[in-house]
Amino acid sequence: MLKTVTPYLFFKGNCKEAVEFYSEVFEGKVSEMKTYGEVDEKSVDNPDRIIHARLEVDDQVFMCSDVPDEDLNVRDNRNVYLVLEFDSEEAIKDVYEKLKADGDVQMELADMFWGAKYAKLIDKYNIGWDLNYTKPQNK
Repeated sequence: MLKTVTPYLFFKGNCKEAVEFYSEVFEGKVSEMKTYGEVDEKSVDNPDRIIHARLEVDDQVFMCSDVPDEDLNVRDNRNVYLVLEFDSEEAIKDVYEKLKADGDVQMELADMFWGAKYAKLIDKYNIGWDLNYTKPQNK
């Protein structure tokens, strides 16, 4: 039934900067980026804001945009965290170090009782992340 879930991240005017940051953090490719001005030149107060961006990371896709002016009061509460499962300890350490810069670490990267390395943080763009690397289990 469900083929995939794609996160859509909203920003308050710094989408382009955030997408470029995430493309470096996750070694991804920005495959699409359009401004409000490119789509609707007549009725836009801030034509340089991003109306839609697409970031591809391996087989995953993140979609992003700046909120329209009338929605600038987007709630900053934490209703959703993006959970990322990594394939190596080196990968989780690298991404953790990059995302925590100027962010708010809620749980430092550490070994957990469920046999994983795990961290929880909110990055400098106010996006919540749960990072997890499940270690190979000895049988």
